[in-house]
Amino acid sequence: MSFIESRLMPIAGKVAQQRHLGAIRDAYISFMPFIIVGSILLVISSFPSTAYKEFMASMFGANWGNNIEIPFSVIFSGMSIFISFLVAYRLAERYNLDKISTGVLSLSAFFILTPFASDPELGTVIPTEWLGSRGLFVAMIGALVWTEIFKWFIDRKITIKMPDGVPPAVEKSFAALVPATVIMCLALAIRLSFATTEYGTIHQFIYDMVATPIRSFGTSYFGAMLTGLAITLLWSVGINSGSMVNGIMRPIWAENQQDNLTAVANGLTPPHVITEQFFDLIWMGGAGATLSLMIAVLLFARSQHVRQVGKLAVGSSIFNINEPVLFGLPIIMNPIMLIPFNLVPMILITTQYIAMSSGLVATTTGVFIPWTLPAVFSGFIVTASISGAVMQVINLAIGAMIYLPFLRIIDKQYRSQETPIVSDEPTPSEATLERA
Repeated sequence: MSFIESRLMPIAGKVAQQRHLGAIRDAYISFMPFIIVGSILLVISSFPSTAYKEFMASMFGANWGNNIEIPFSVIFSGMSIFISFLVAYRLAERYNLDKISTGVLSLSAFFILTPFASDPELGTVIPTEWLGSRGLFVAMIGALVWTEIFKWFIDRKITIKMPDGVPPAVEKSFAALVPATVIMCLALAIRLSFATTEYGTIHQFIYDMVATPIRSFGTSYFGAMLTGLAITLLWSVGINSGSMVNGIMRPIWAENQQDNLTAVANGLTPPHVITEQFFDLIWMGGAGATLSLMIAVLLFARSQHVRQVGKLAVGSSIFNINEPVLFGLPIIMNPIMLIPFNLVPMILITTQYIAMSSGLVATTTGVFIPWTLPAVFSGFIVTASISGAVMQVINLAIGAMIYLPFLRIIDKQYRSQETPIVSDEPTPSEATLERA
């Protein structure tokens, strides 16, 4: 605990407040509703039931699936476009810059860096290869760099100054003229420079040198273990780490999810085990898989305090909100409960990874779901298989068994405090009767 408080908390606090990581996290949060909608439409078109598909085809025609997947394709095939704009927008928001101008400038630079192609019938086109998840790193890094350059010009007032009386909207647009010219020329120079290399584009360079190594480790078993441990360690000292860690990891998971979604759309088995939805099966009740603890509390707790906390917290835990139990039991800063709180996710990640890698449990399809979706339902939806729901039931049982010995310790402590102390000394009324 001393190490966590003195070493980990300051680092975590700085990471949580870091404006660039915060801009990326906020950008994905803004984009998340559209990703969920696209995923829901894919579930509708790819629901694993032959009878359902035949019924839908009879109602809406043979191409109903392809038609309903159009919004999904727009969202996921153009993900980098939206992220390029949103990251710059959110960072400009933190710097108090013109958000729209910064976002449009970032988007323009991204398109300048993206290679074109020629089609005999369509003319010049932009292939979607680098507009989806494969182009996310260029989109994010570029958005941060272009915004910083834009800020540098604005801070030093290297802009075109308009006379008094000019409307603010016009003044802002002309203020962006000089930095926009420099940034777009810089983006063009980068594109032409990489065209002379073996990579051909900065997209290919970033993908090979940065994205692929990070993705390989981040979506491995050890990367999953470190992700889970980072979330629970930070929560151990009261830092709400889920959105922070997920915001950092989401770009790394994105391509795996895109591959899985594409496989599902083509009727193939999803190839990747570690995606964001892999953790949706783990965080039942919230960080630490505390829904398992709630089950143990309701079945075995005897102290009034623990049982009362369980009754109050179980409703929110079903929807993966566990602040009542984290602060009410408590778990945070509690050396006894922090042991299973950090241990349970590691065990569940291991058993679930083995089950999915060996084919005993279906891998996740990459479909995004609201994080409040209850366990068992979420397991079925993200895997499109009953095995996902069964895996969550097994995870709940494993978690409850690990939590139980530690729960008994604190339950006994609370009971000792709640049990009235019986004394051999006579009460005042009994002493009076004895004297009489």
